[in-house]
Amino acid sequence: MRILVIPTTDWLGHPFPSRLHHVFEKIAERNEVHVLRFAFYPEKRLKTKLVVHEIDEFNANGLATYYFVNAQKHFKAIREIVIRNRVDAVVISNLLSGYVAAKAINNRVGGVFDLSDYFPASGAGYYFPWDSTLGKLATITLEKLLKKTLQLVRNTVTCSHALQDYVKKLGINRVSVITNGVDEFFLSQKNENRAIREKYGLNDCVTVGYLGSIEFWLNTLPLLQAIRLLTIKGHRVKLFLVGGKLRTKTTQELQKQIRDIGIAKHVVWLNNFVAYHDVPAYIAAMDICTIPFDHRHPTAYYSAPNKLWEYLALEKPVITTPIPEPIIQAGQFINVAATRQDYFEIIEDYIKDPDRYRQKACEAKQLIKDRTWTKMAQKYENLLASLA
Repeated sequence: MRILVIPTTDWLGHPFPSRLHHVFEKIAERNEVHVLRFAFYPEKRLKTKLVVHEIDEFNANGLATYYFVNAQKHFKAIREIVIRNRVDAVVISNLLSGYVAAKAINNRVGGVFDLSDYFPASGAGYYFPWDSTLGKLATITLEKLLKKTLQLVRNTVTCSHALQDYVKKLGINRVSVITNGVDEFFLSQKNENRAIREKYGLNDCVTVGYLGSIEFWLNTLPLLQAIRLLTIKGHRVKLFLVGGKLRTKTTQELQKQIRDIGIAKHVVWLNNFVAYHDVPAYIAAMDICTIPFDHRHPTAYYSAPNKLWEYLALEKPVITTPIPEPIIQAGQFINVAATRQDYFEIIEDYIKDPDRYRQKACEAKQLIKDRTWTKMAQKYENLLASLA
């Protein structure tokens, strides 16, 4: 089978692998898979088994401008790749370039749109606050574009059940869920890392961690406030943050929150992205792992965080905000916090009885084995074969 992928971001330059990376690097072991590169980043950080197509693009500041000025080039490139390589299926996971791609293939081959998050709100969120007038207008406009694109493809795949329900509300019935997963190598890693704990001064304290992008879909304030309450009560607790920004100023806002709340000496923040193969080592240095997404924000609400499976693969107790997918997929193995008091009570309870929380996380092992990227890739390959 010959497949063309239209990715969400720069296939080679993004700081860490995307959902489609995990899936199609595995599918490429058995099939001929092509990808159109959107060259946002000058540095190539990721390796690939795919056939990468790079085109002569116009330089532009800002994602929206980039896609707009290069729309004709992308249209021509996609059509040529499909015809020249006799492509059987095209997988699109891009809002602004997705419509161009769907028009370019013009139903010649099986087209699938992979909705890896709530694209209208996430696209608008890089420019405006989600609850502002401009943010709402941008979201509505992008939602109309998304609906038009979904009407042009044969099938839609979502990463979460909430997104599946959303797509059906748009009037699209050909939609299925293929959840996110975890790489098998996480399952063979040690679940403790004393070297990293010692390096960053995390010994002799309970380490509450978060690993991922520091972006507009987070709401870290209740977690920060809980850390302050715990330290006031005399608990030896530190917050260990591993990750940086993608495009917005959220990191600056987080730094201000940490200063204003007065917990700077209780926070260790590696304000950058670690190499993907090192991710398990940093998770292993944490006692409790968090998913502090803003459940009021559409981007967060509809999401299916990869880190859920990565945390559980390392047998770490997980605290998530009440976003649907982690609760649907692993509710019996995780803890839910919506307020600072929720965080405070869960973390303090862990301090009193850590073994109970560790056992709860360990019981997710079989579930994790059923959520590997290899198994998700096989589901995806079967779907594409049915369309080809």
